[in-house]
Order: sequence, then C-alpha cells, then structure tokens
Amino acid sequence: MRIEIDLSAANDPDSHRWLDRIVSTVEDGWHVWDTTVGPDPEDLLKTTWIDQCGRSAKWINEVLVAATKRGSWSSGPHTRRVRVTAEPTSGDELQPKEAFHLASEPLIILVENRFSDGAFVERIARELDNSIHELWNRERNPIRVDSVGGSGQMENEIERRMENISFRPRLVIVVDSDRVAPTATISEKTKELQRTCDEMKIPCWVLAKRMAENYLPRVLLRAYKSSTNHNRVVEAWDALSSDQKDYFHMKKGLPKQPSPIEQELFRDLPNKDRCLLSRGFGKDVYKCWKLSIGPIEAELVKRGRGDLEHGIELIRQEI
Repeated sequence: MRIEIDLSAANDPDSHRWLDRIVSTVEDGWHVWDTTVGPDPEDLLKTTWIDQCGRSAKWINEVLVAATKRGSWSSGPHTRRVRVTAEPTSGDELQPKEAFHLASEPLIILVENRFSDGAFVERIARELDNSIHELWNRERNPIRVDSVGGSGQMENEIERRMENISFRPRLVIVVDSDRVAPTATISEKTKELQRTCDEMKIPCWVLAKRMAENYLPRVLLRAYKSSTNHNRVVEAWDALSSDQKDYFHMKKGLPKQPSPIEQELFRDLPNKDRCLLSRGFGKDVYKCWKLSIGPIEAELVKRGRGDLEHGIELIRQEI
C-alpha cells in the first residue's frame, strides 16, 4: 500500500509505537511510505515522533529519506492509499493502531482452489506484471493465495473477515464464471458473491472465460502430456474458434448431453475433433501453469483477450 503519515499522528505520543511498527512494514518492502502527498518530509522530522524518539530517530529518518527518494520516481505496484491520521474522516483514513493492523495483513487472493487457481494467478502475475511477482516473493509472504471452497463459501469468508473491523481488509476475489458459451450468464451463486463484493467494496474478478484453464496458451498445453494422443488433442483444440476455446471444459471435455447453447457453440465441430476433445485434458491440466517455458507473455495476452490485464489491475488496487 501507499501509506501517508499525517502530522496529527506523528505529534501524538500515544501513536508513536504504532507508527514505528508501520515503518517496519515499509522497511520489509511490503508497502511504501508515500511522501508525494501530505506533509513535507522536513515537517515530519520536526514532529515529536521523530524529533523526540531517541535511538529510533536515526532509523526512522533513514526510512523517510529512502521513501522520499523512491517517491520521486516510482511507487512500484502499490496502488491502495491509506492516510494515517489522529482524526480520520473517510474510509481511506485510519488511526495509527488500525493502520498498523491493516498494513501487517498480507494481501489475500481468495480463489476456489488454491492449487489450480493459485498457479494461474501467480503465473499471470509473473508474466504480465513482474513488480507484483517480485513483491509476492518477499519475506513473510505479503501476497498469499487462499481458498475455502466454492463461491458460496467464499461469500461466507468475506463476511467473516469483515467482522469486528472498521477498515476494508486486503482481499481480492477470483472466481470462475462457469459460463458455457459467450451468451450464457454466470451462475446465481457467483452473482450473489459479486453482489456481496460490490456492497463491501471488495475487488472481485469474475473470469470472463469459463475457468482459469481456458486462458492456457498453446505453448504450455503442447508441453503438457495428458495422454498418449495428447498432441492430436492439442491440434484439435487449436483448431477451435476463440469462443469455443474460451468455453470448452478443459478438464472434462465436451459434454455427453450438451445444453442447447452448447450444441450451438460446437455445432460445426468435425466428428474426428469432437471425438478427440470428448475427454478434455484431464483434472491436472492446471499443472501447465507451473511449466518452466517462456517467454509466453505474447501468447497469454492473445488468449486473455483483455481479461488478464483487467484481473491484474484489480489485484493492484489492493497492493
């Protein structure tokens, strides 16, 4: 996060220990001390927090100087701004104790399955925004992927995390759309989850495609061996239209009893390709995301059709 420390907090003796702990999170690289807005750094040096803090003064001053230099050129991936003040008046302003509790929280990316969906989120972060991925690998894991089950359980988890706190937690939701065609709608459970996120102002990325595996590029699929005729299955998949690729069930394949909307989507599929794609790539196809093959950024961008950049931006909102 981009943390601004107001003079009112810096001149409040009861706040000093909380400000020290906030600065520790900055020193660890979790957040940045934003000096581009708010009080002048020279004014901060005159506050009771720094001017009268004894042995800590040198350390805090060093972090402040580094923050001032950094702020002149970059704030990295950090987007969410929090103002630390003795007298908060808005949701983005917090008293020092609350600000510390927020700053000490890792950013949780809540997904339906932390193994498969987690591999997807981490790979696209590494390929499309290295500044996020660098932060991901810092000490004590400032960004973590977690899961509690499907969209219904995720809604309960959001409400649990919102209990007994006055600030918005550092949380991003990523959920499959489960749409079976471009004209299909997302499930009622996903709609309800999205409504809950909107009400609580929690970023929610409902994937535009059916599921995370639908963003896999050919280069990763080709390198993953799911069966003896894997290469033929990849070729049949590659012959699909973009819409067909986006809503094909990558794990299970084509349904035995397709709905009318699925029948229409795959109506022109040749019989030989229909046969090859009937079983999909198997339940472990998500392991493609972990294959050390690259660069794949160009292919990812092409397959993402704009949705991956949208997801990265939602994550940045909470960093």
